[in-house]
Amino acid sequence: MWKIYEHRQVEKQIKSCPLEVQKKYAKWKDIVAISGQQGLSLIKGFADEALKGEWSGYRSSRLNQQYRVIYQINANEVYVQIEKITPHDYQMKDYVPAKSHIKVSVGESLRILRELQGLSQNQLAQLTGIPQSTLSAIEHDKTNLGVERAKILAKALKCHPAVLVFPSWDMQMAA
Repeated sequence: MWKIYEHRQVEKQIKSCPLEVQKKYAKWKDIVAISGQQGLSLIKGFADEALKGEWSGYRSSRLNQQYRVIYQINANEVYVQIEKITPHDYQMKDYVPAKSHIKVSVGESLRILRELQGLSQNQLAQLTGIPQSTLSAIEHDKTNLGVERAKILAKALKCHPAVLVFPSWDMQMAA
């Protein structure tokens, strides 16, 4: 498990973002907390990359065309900053343990990860053998995901099953 710290300004920044960006950021934190940067690299929609120049030593993940998460890895701790406001004070006194800013349902988690991988419901159905109608029902929170389907979908979506089964799980509570 990875520890995630957010710059104190992130809470204010994320609240000003569109709802879909807030949800993708919540999924981003779930993936990082469970799988670290390696998990992000498997989700092509995040376009996770190392930065250069004055941001050398930092990484960036795309939440949409406009919004990115700028972060730095230090051992097993991740320091997170959204690019909208870029304060240049990176001292630890300005970082606090990350917390959940928005609730993301199991269905929304599935849809977000599917879209980040650039897959339609039909394509995911072909990859997993789960009928498209079932995937649609799960995404609309009308059908339970279930452990076995979570394992199958996680493998196809290249993420840990917990990212699907426990969306926006508060890592602080688990410790």
